Amino acid sequence: KMNYYSEFRIDPAMIISKKLSKRDLDGNVKLPKIQVMSVFKKMKGVTHETLQNGIEVKVLDTAEADPNTNYKSDEYTVTLRCIDNNKFYFGVGWSTMKHSMDLKEGETLELYWDYLHETFIVLNIPYLVMD
Repeated sequence: KMNYYSEFRIDPAMIISKKLSKRDLDGNVKLPKIQVMSVFKKMKGVTHETLQNGIEVKVLDTAEADPNTNYKSDEYTVTLRCIDNNKFYFGVGWSTMKHSMDLKEGETLELYWDYLHETFIVLNIPYLVMD
């Protein structure tokens, strides 16, 4: 099927990629620190305090986008948190997202931080990485 993001060009420094473990799916998904820190450079309002409290972020799943719904994507809100200064994870909202997207152990969840729209986009769509 045709996707309106077929020429989606993205900055590799804004990608968070995580191979999902049983633990990620049973509880909250732990995110790779180096990639998260890279995304933080383009995320507003990131402080030690906001991370402990949790930062609400939007996640768009555009693979389901349909011309008949004006390319409306599935949209989730998840809370990005940090514990022990170095463990980053999605808390509240992750449960809804993982069930809705039917995520399985061993699959890789790839998220792109679209900082212009302050939204994560699920990279289950064709894209080109910018040099």
